[in-house]
This record gives sequence, structure tokens and C-alpha cells, in this order.
Amino acid sequence: MSPVICPICREPAPAVTDRFCEVCGAQLRPPSSDVADRVEVDLTDLAGISDRGHVHLRNEDAMALGRHPEDGSATTLAAVVCDGVSTVRRPELASHTAAAVALDALLADRGMTSAVAAAADAVSRLAPGVPDAPSCTLVAALVDTATGAATIGWVGDSRAYWLADNGDARLLTADHSWAAEMVGAGILDAGTAMRDPRAHAITRWLGGDNTPQPGVVSLSPAASGVLLLCTDGLWNYEPEAPALAALTLPVATKEGPRAAATALTAHALDAGGRDNITVVCIPINSSGGSAP
Repeated sequence: MSPVICPICREPAPAVTDRFCEVCGAQLRPPSSDVADRVEVDLTDLAGISDRGHVHLRNEDAMALGRHPEDGSATTLAAVVCDGVSTVRRPELASHTAAAVALDALLADRGMTSAVAAAADAVSRLAPGVPDAPSCTLVAALVDTATGAATIGWVGDSRAYWLADNGDARLLTADHSWAAEMVGAGILDAGTAMRDPRAHAITRWLGGDNTPQPGVVSLSPAASGVLLLCTDGLWNYEPEAPALAALTLPVATKEGPRAAATALTAHALDAGGRDNITVVCIPINSSGGSAP
């Protein structure tokens, strides 16, 4: 059998019959019957894919996509991507709950900060008082199709990138992680920080008694491009925005956002697929609105 990633020690472990990790002895959890290995959503204006990857026992990521109104004249596009924290119980429950609640709040025009707060509250109520309660990261986007302006909010290390046709390719979010904090404080350079075993330890998350302050940024595109939301299942393999733009823009321009999300997911799977992968692509015209 192919190895799986132990949710406790994070080391590859054989998927043996009794499902105990041969590295640390932890009992490996069987896949949840209510979690799909792969989900694809295509709303024409935006699209996303969430894939279990090659080695995890189940898909602990989740995404929720929507537009308002739903009659084909959408003035608002919204997307939420969440990544369950694998070392807690039922991380997939946290990510699905947060994604659904945050999307509903965004489409109800409650604002990004309120949407993240609503998601955090919903996740905290899944298992109150439990030390290893369901937890997840989140990144979300709200796009005004009349102007092309977008608001992005995040908690944790799920990311948003702006990939523009004019070469403006950049990371919009700043990871809430140990490595990012070490680099931000000037203690370590990026390469050294990312090689540390603590690199991906997140410093903000949704779940438990935690009340995180989200990061929030605005985007007013000067050129057409693609707003990309993703979990670290993609960016661990391709963290630099120019490389992501080279993979995304030719496909999105010719075939649309679903094809672009498919290509990015395939890239991560071909690179190893050691984590769950979730990718959402939202094309935006420089003159405002979702790109055709």
C-alpha cells in the first residue's frame, strides 16, 4: 500500500490493517464516509477543486463558492477556502463548517471581518471546552463585479494570490505561521525559517476558544487577471506568484477558471500530492467584473 501521513507526527506511515502509525504509535483515523476525496465546483464566473491528494487518509480541506444574485447577473462573487488542522479531532468538520458559514455571511453583505467572526464562532461551538476541538485555517474573497475590486480575508496559512496579465503577480496574504513570524521579526531569513520543523505551525486559526483577528486586504486591479485562493497543498510545491501565474493564466484565458483550477491541482498531484489540495480561481477584468 501507499504510505499515508500520520495526523500526529506528520511522518509517512504504512496504511497497515490495524491503522497504527509505525513511527509514533498513534492510531490512524479511517476516512470519513461523509467526506468526498475530490470536489469540483464550476459557477462559470469562478471555479474550484478540492482534492484529497495521494497520501492523506481523507480530505480535510473544504471550499464554498457563491454569487449574488443567482440569475446570471451576479454583482457579487464570493469564495472561501479552509484547511483543517490535522492534529485535532474532526478537522474536516471545522473546515466545512467555516466555509459554509463564512460564505453565507459574505453573500449577505455582512463584511469580511464579520464573516470570519461568524465562521470562528460556528467552529468554536462544534466541541466547546475540548482541548483538541475541530480547527481550521481560512482564506476568503469577496469580489464586486461592477468594479473588479476585491476584499480578501484570512486566518492561518491558506493563501490568496493576484496573477495579472500585465505581469503583476503577487502574494496578497501574509501567513499566520511560525516561519512568517520569524522572518517578519528579522530573526531568520525565509530559507532558514522554512527548513525548520516548526515552519508550518500556524499562529492563528479558527476553533476552540481561540478568537483570531483576521488579516484583511483590498485589491483594485489595474489589469485583468486571476484571483487565486489555495491551501498549502498547492503553495508548498509552488509558492512563488510568477510561477503560479505561468501555470494559471494561459489556461484560464483559453479555457476558463475550472480548467485553470484543474491544471493547478494536477501540478500539485504530479509534484507529490502529500497534502490535501484546494484551489479556487476567480478571473477578474481590469474594467470590472468576472472575466469571460
